[in-house]
Amino acid sequence: MRVIPALIVLSHAFASPALAYPVGIEEVRDMAFAKGIVKLKEIELNDGIWEVEGKDATGHEIEMEVDARSGAIIKLRRD
Repeated sequence: MRVIPALIVLSHAFASPALAYPVGIEEVRDMAFAKGIVKLKEIELNDGIWEVEGKDATGHEIEMEVDARSGAIIKLRRD
């Protein structure tokens, strides 16, 4: 009977790291669109920071970093 609870605990331990943070990929995508990104190139979670790359309507590149815990925009750079 103790095997099943152990399997549940292990399954949560190996779950996607994105699930451990309150700010998910959908929220980050919406934030990117609100900041002028119209074409997403990449969204990646790296050490608790969402890294977003994309382009605005004129084709300029935009990079954005969002804290996955607070949802705060740490970096927003337009080239």
